[in-house]
Amino acid sequence: MKLSKERKIEVVIFIFASLIILSSFVSFRSIHVKFHNKTGEDIDSLVIAGTFIGSLKKDQSTEYISFKEFEFDGDLPYEEISGTTNNKKLDKLHWSWCGTERNTKSKGSYIFDIRKAVNDEGNPSLFLVAHNKKIFWEEK
Repeated sequence: MKLSKERKIEVVIFIFASLIILSSFVSFRSIHVKFHNKTGEDIDSLVIAGTFIGSLKKDQSTEYISFKEFEFDGDLPYEEISGTTNNKKLDKLHWSWCGTERNTKSKGSYIFDIRKAVNDEGNPSLFLVAHNKKIFWEEK
């Protein structure tokens, strides 16, 4: 079965339009996040929300990165984060033990700072906070 030139053009246009609509739907159904390293140190092997970011120098930022979803505790970012600074592995600071306000967001754009704090065992850990904002324990 041979298609006419006009029919081929219609099929190509239909496929192209379908791809544009599908890609728009996919991009609107994801959350876009930019991260600033505010730890005062270079971070190597940075992983956030299961996504390998790589190295992030101190006071530098990533481009926007797309995630299917991102975990929050209320309005505060509470996603898994880990990395290495000065050859020491740093994990997520578990600052919230209550789960009543935990939620996931799957759309929108955010900018977060990566910060460092000491956990209950005295080990340095990483946490996320809104860009240029303080988390509740820093405000005192």
